[in-house]
Amino acid sequence: MKKRVYLGLLVFSLFCFLAITSVHFTTSAKVRIHENHASNVELTIDYGNTTQHMFSSLSGTTVFDILNQTSIVTFSHYTYGKFINSINGIENNANDNGYYWQYWVNDELAPVAADNYILSNGDQVLWKYCAPEMTPTTSPTPGPELILGVGIIGAVGLIVVIAASVVYLKMR
Repeated sequence: MKKRVYLGLLVFSLFCFLAITSVHFTTSAKVRIHENHASNVELTIDYGNTTQHMFSSLSGTTVFDILNQTSIVTFSHYTYGKFINSINGIENNANDNGYYWQYWVNDELAPVAADNYILSNGDQVLWKYCAPEMTPTTSPTPGPELILGVGIIGAVGLIVVIAASVVYLKMR
């Protein structure tokens, strides 16, 4: 009987711990996104036919924000974010030409949807209508706060497991 009560309390404690940490990280991420309002961002839209539109001194939170401020944009919603279908009337793969809208930030092809790319002050964004990039993209590097958070959660989880094991062995 004691073992079942103990096991129930252990499982309940783990669920509570996971719920609290998940709420903390979700809230932290949302706050960070809203606090980051980049300024002095430059945007170039390259239509792939020597026509370019350039904008400077823009401000916004995401790449999508600044594109939407300066252009007529159509997009589709997917689980990974907004997929850009057209910019200023130029549609992806028009007349089966194999050209699509892609974007780079500071000369690096972006690894996420435009509405998920958080800008920093002074970023340079390029939207280009071209054939899909054949070069592999690298995954974004986790920031120090994520690494620290995972380490703390892992350490606390290990302490809970060790404490539970000690109590279990004493009950035997």
